[in-house]
Amino acid sequence: MQANRIQLIAITAIYGVWALFFPFFKAPFLADYYYMPFLGLIAATVANTTPAAAGIVYFPILTRLHTPPETAAQFSLMIQAFGMGIGTIRWFFVNNRLFLLSILPFCLSGGIIGISFSILVMPIQHPEVLTLTFNAVAFIFTQFIFVSILAKRPYPKTHIQMSAGNRVLFFIVGLVGGVISGWIGFGIDTIFYFLLTLVFRINPAIAIVTSISIMAVISIFGAVLHVCVHTVPLTLWYAAIPGVTLAGLFLAAWFAIRLGVRNILLMFTSFLTIDFFMAFWTQQALPLSTTVRTGVTYLLVAYLLVIHVRIFKNGYVVIDPEHRNFKPGKLSDRPGPQQD
Repeated sequence: MQANRIQLIAITAIYGVWALFFPFFKAPFLADYYYMPFLGLIAATVANTTPAAAGIVYFPILTRLHTPPETAAQFSLMIQAFGMGIGTIRWFFVNNRLFLLSILPFCLSGGIIGISFSILVMPIQHPEVLTLTFNAVAFIFTQFIFVSILAKRPYPKTHIQMSAGNRVLFFIVGLVGGVISGWIGFGIDTIFYFLLTLVFRINPAIAIVTSISIMAVISIFGAVLHVCVHTVPLTLWYAAIPGVTLAGLFLAAWFAIRLGVRNILLMFTSFLTIDFFMAFWTQQALPLSTTVRTGVTYLLVAYLLVIHVRIFKNGYVVIDPEHRNFKPGKLSDRPGPQQD
């Protein structure tokens, strides 16, 4: 009850401040960005229920609407800093056992260095190629998820032994993820989700919420850097706030609890797949004819159809009931360290 009261106060305060500044943004909002609250609602729900940041929704849509890619990447970090930030706080109230706290210092230190490098030292001028590459790699990783589902692979672990090797691994992966996130506005959360589940076999609910919190912190840091050194799309950010606030404080956690990890994973792979198809079909970096693009797309669609039919036919691995539905609990109740 106390948590709900705090959320109601927070959303009232945010909407009040938004309304206070509306006269300054009224003309561009009504003329060009009236759709952003609805897009923000969808993107923030995706960002706070799956290990795919809001940029995976914003980037392809905004670039199709003729927003420059570098502006779309800046906006993604800025709006994720707000939406995934309040979403992380919301998840902490829902179930703080879902945060894998032991890895955060190493992930975040690497991520902060990486995103600082990509924004300040080596910004990419044409992120379309990197976006296509990232989407292709993520699409390949989704196949490992499909295989693990079909093979009924268990994800029993809730803890990682932080050996020296694991500390270095998380720092390096954070460094790479931070560089990618600085270039295209997202990515570190998806990378860490795959690392935690496919390599360490961490319970997917814990992996999802932990990756969301990592992306939130990196987005905040990246947004501050952009504000300090670049001209940022403030009007675009302002326009998305109403929908992002509603999703971050209420809709995302409610949606995830009722949907469950099984369907969240399938939704996540679907978003990555759709994003890959959109990037592949519209990309100009590779000189492919329409016939080749159509043929490859049809083959992949047929393959994915077969995979999903098999998944729904054979059922899904039973994940630890204590975590599969993101149910509330306390961190102090978590079992002790498990051996790798």
